[in-house]
Amino acid sequence: MTAPAPQTRLRAGRSSETAHLTARARAADAVIEPGRRLLSDTYAHLFVTVPPPATSEEALDRLQRLDRAHGGFLAEILLRQRRFEDLVALAVEAGTRQVLLLGAGYDTTALRFRGTEDVRFFEVDHPATQAEKARTLAEAGVRTDAVVSVPFDFTAGASLRDALSARGFDHAAPCVVGWLGVTFFLPVQACRSTFAELAAAVAPGSLLLFDYMDESVVDGTSRYEGALAMARQVAEQGEPYVHGMTPRSAAATARAAGFEPLEQLRVPDLVRRYGGDEPYCSDDDFMGLVTARREPSGRDH
Repeated sequence: MTAPAPQTRLRAGRSSETAHLTARARAADAVIEPGRRLLSDTYAHLFVTVPPPATSEEALDRLQRLDRAHGGFLAEILLRQRRFEDLVALAVEAGTRQVLLLGAGYDTTALRFRGTEDVRFFEVDHPATQAEKARTLAEAGVRTDAVVSVPFDFTAGASLRDALSARGFDHAAPCVVGWLGVTFFLPVQACRSTFAELAAAVAPGSLLLFDYMDESVVDGTSRYEGALAMARQVAEQGEPYVHGMTPRSAAATARAAGFEPLEQLRVPDLVRRYGGDEPYCSDDDFMGLVTARREPSGRDH
């Protein structure tokens, strides 16, 4: 018999604290002078529980203090999003009209997207987080015409395909999938099941971007003290890291579900690509990012 999943904030019906932490980093980055910003998320401030800094200098000081304590996390949080938005822009230019975000949290890609107006963003997440996000945007008067909310609990055993179908997702049309900041919070079987569910839900040619935490952070053997400190912190908040991968196992997991890896990036790669001449974040190397393409299965031919 399978042991019951541990009681976490999300299983208790509360919104994600890690989503708030991510929003705070994005909100502070948006205050920094434009030339040094890593992302420029101009809506993140709506979701913070701590007011963002008032000046660029204060924002840099706050973020660099976080970076000194937990090196590599800022780069991962902010720059994985840059990679995702690049992927969306390229796919939309090539004709894709659906974007799927798994574990969307307080993501604002749809709000900042400036491409063609017929692109729909399907945001999948726990109902508690989605309800808080919808309420916040409504109170701020922010229009969300392009967003389709898909309430879903990744650990409850429900069908992702059915949940998407109920919201009008076109399973025959390629899409871009962003699955960021989620895999390491899911038990191994739930993560693999979600890969399989996703492969069954999206059309061949769809692109997937997902990130993973190194096994060494999850099992406590990492040489990066800042990563281990963050692991302890999120565990205390009720959202522990429970699933780690390696570059090889991440690629193998994607491939087993029907996604062919196209590119693997580590935190240092993201900083080199997007950090600019004077990045304010460090590049501690304990997380990875995989771009993969949904390959046709036998029944797709």
